[in-house]
Amino acid sequence: MPPFAIEDEPAALLYLITLTAGLLDGDAQLIELLARSGTRSVVTGQAATRIHPAADSFCSQQWEVAVEDDSILVVLPGPAIPYRGCRYYQRGRVELAPTGRVIWGDIWLAGRYQRGSLSERFVFDRIVQDFEVRRSGRLLYRDRFRWDGPWSTSDVTWHFGGELASGCLYASGPIPESLPEPGPGLRQAIFPLDAGGCCVRWCGEPSRVTAALVQTALQIAAEWTDGPGSPPWLLQSSDLAPNHWFSTPPGGSSGT
Repeated sequence: MPPFAIEDEPAALLYLITLTAGLLDGDAQLIELLARSGTRSVVTGQAATRIHPAADSFCSQQWEVAVEDDSILVVLPGPAIPYRGCRYYQRGRVELAPTGRVIWGDIWLAGRYQRGSLSERFVFDRIVQDFEVRRSGRLLYRDRFRWDGPWSTSDVTWHFGGELASGCLYASGPIPESLPEPGPGLRQAIFPLDAGGCCVRWCGEPSRVTAALVQTALQIAAEWTDGPGSPPWLLQSSDLAPNHWFSTPPGGSSGT
């Protein structure tokens, strides 16, 4: 869709629209993004990424992203919902100019878990993540994994802390001196990186993981543009309709 320019907000909001029910066996999507010099933008999907069962092959989503100088780009693909027996490959390549910055946030869910006896918790076949960020050709960050399912209880404990959602946020620049403390039932870990920037990971209840990731991403972006203590991008606006990214988790404990 055309980008939304929201009054008194420094960043434009761009929704990517998928016209089908999700990613089916054999589907292959390529998303190419170019953030021009001086732009401020948030790119996300209008719905979660539903990954349907694989009959013969797999589905894939590949991102080619370039961020020019003095540009800040926030990319929030997903959240990803793996259906029973699905196979999915996600590949991301981000190239930063010397003063370009990116924030990338992934959320992985257990599957369609609120279905009673038909629940599909961690019964995917295979999920592969292959994500890299480079600045002027130099590798800054790499996140690669291959998950083979279905998972046992011990697998879920190892990868998701026994929870239904896991979130990972990469930021290519400095982060605030203090990030919001994780709420009840939410675990958070912060990893400063030698190449600058940081990685933040969460596990917990899906809506709380989503809220924490979005709040952190847009808070970091705001401090990059307007300094410490600045309100997060977009979240103070009354022009956003609630959806999977911009909504309130149970108990209303978050500003998202």
